[in-house]
Formats: sequence, C-alpha cells, structure tokens
Amino acid sequence: MEAFKDIKVTVREEAGNSGLYEIAPLPRGYGHTLGNSIRRILYSSLKGSGITAIKVKGAKHEYSTIKGVKEDAVSIILNLKQVKFKVDSDEVKNCKINVKGKKEVKASDIEVEAGITVATPDVVIAHLTDDSSELVIDLVVESGVGYKDATLLDRSAEGMIPVDCDFTPIEKVILSVEQTRKGQETDLDAVIIGVQTDGSISPKQALMDSSLILQEFAGKVLIAMGLSKKEVEERAEEINKVEEVEEEVEEEEEIIDLRIEDLPISKRSKTGLLSGGYKTIGDLKGASVEDLLNLSGFGNKSLNEVVELLNQYGINIKGE
Repeated sequence: MEAFKDIKVTVREEAGNSGLYEIAPLPRGYGHTLGNSIRRILYSSLKGSGITAIKVKGAKHEYSTIKGVKEDAVSIILNLKQVKFKVDSDEVKNCKINVKGKKEVKASDIEVEAGITVATPDVVIAHLTDDSSELVIDLVVESGVGYKDATLLDRSAEGMIPVDCDFTPIEKVILSVEQTRKGQETDLDAVIIGVQTDGSISPKQALMDSSLILQEFAGKVLIAMGLSKKEVEERAEEINKVEEVEEEVEEEEEIIDLRIEDLPISKRSKTGLLSGGYKTIGDLKGASVEDLLNLSGFGNKSLNEVVELLNQYGINIKGE
C-alpha cells in the first residue's frame, strides 16, 4: 500500500530498561489503530519468567513465621513475586536461596542453574535478624505468557507453596499520537510509544516482538480467509524487497544531495570545488581527474582527499 511505504521507527530515547520510539509517517487515523494494537500486545502477549512455587525451610504453609527472619512467609512470597528472570528455554528451572547470619537478603542471593539469570537483582526478599538466622528457600521458575493463578497450581508436594505469577516483562507503556508531515502532506500521524521493561528484555526487543506477533496474527487471518500460507509468505517477502529497494534509493538520494560545504574535507578543497561550480556530491558524479586538477588551487593533495571521500560513498571519479 502506497501510504505505508515510508514508515520509519526513530529512537528518541534509550536508557537502561526504558525506551521512547517514534513510528511515522502514518495515514491519518492509523496512529491510534497501530499504537493501541501494539500497546495491547506489549501488555498481554510477551513471554516472561517468574517464580511459580516455593518451599521454605521451617514453613509448612504461607502463613507460617520463620525463626530469625523479620518477614513471615506471606511477606516473603509478595517480595519474590517481584523477582524476574532471563531464561534461555521454556523448561522449568529450579533455583535456591541459602543464606545465614544477620543480613538483608536480595534477589542477587538467589543461586541459579545454567541458562537462567536474575533480571531484578536489587529486589529485597527478607531480613535476617541475628547471626544464627538462616533462610533456605527452594524456588520453581517457569516461563509463560499472561497470568498464572496460584489456586490452579498443584499443592500435592509436601511444603510446596504455589505462587501467583504475572509473566509479562512489561512494566509500563505510554502512548501518544502526534501530527506530522512528509513533504507537502501535513495531515499525517506519528505514534510516540514509550516502553519500560523489567530488565529481562530490552525495550526495543519488546517493541520488535510485539510487532512480529501483530504480523503473525494478520497472516493467520489471511490464511483463515482462504489465502495459502505460501501466498502469505510470498506477499511478506515482496513487501520486504520493495522496502529494501526504496531504502537504497533514498540513501543514494541523500548522498548525492550532500552539499560540498558540509563535507569532512579541508577548506582548500571545498573552495576549489565551489569555484568550479560543484555544489553537491551529485555534481561530482560526472567529473574526471583532469577536471578536478584544472580547478584553481586544487592539487594532488586535494584530489586524493576528495577521491578517498567519494569512494566511501560509492562514487568513482573518471580517470582515477
């Protein structure tokens, strides 16, 4: 579709687990259509990892108190629900907390097995009150999408306490639609979307994953309406090919429009080129070595400087 061929994503800000991105230009009205779709997917459909069950030494159930620990089991569970992980597979992982002595226990104290990393190491889990205190917790870590209710989990294992888990790695999404322009077209939309994650995924990756889910969903709708999977894939490939060609053309146009006075070359070389009537890089495409050497004050040093720069832009001087 002609109206969508020039869409670009611009990074406005990126810092830590937060990113702000602009998607534009879009036809009027499509800012809300696209922005709200991506926002909903970000919140509901991205995979994350969290704790789904624990076993605390000295606690038979979630209402138990633990000797030498300030928090009871309920408080510890609430703190553990804030801990998120980066996991390299969908397999259930087993982790452990085993600490002794008077100290503040954080998520960084969790002992993990291969293929798993604590994404929120600064979360405070509990406080041990004296030197003889001990906290031993076995943790079950799972990956999933959406929310897992503890009441639906198995409680058959002795001492094992199920834990509610919100798998989503997204903490906050902000969305706004602004007016933008392209050339003489002023009635266009720009989506401004901010993404904050829990650290288990980068904001840019989260935005990419949500867009892929949207694309996959649209493809399945087309298949359900009678288009073959092969046709859907061929259409997607064709769109990508067209976009790649257009990007190459745009990049070439940007290069040939570069002004001589803005080039990273010496003032002497710029003066020589300007005096010869060369105002942009595009003007140099038909020039020869002889043409340049005939310019006032333009010697071999200037020639080599200009030729080297043009080679970086894929432009060759005749007779080089």
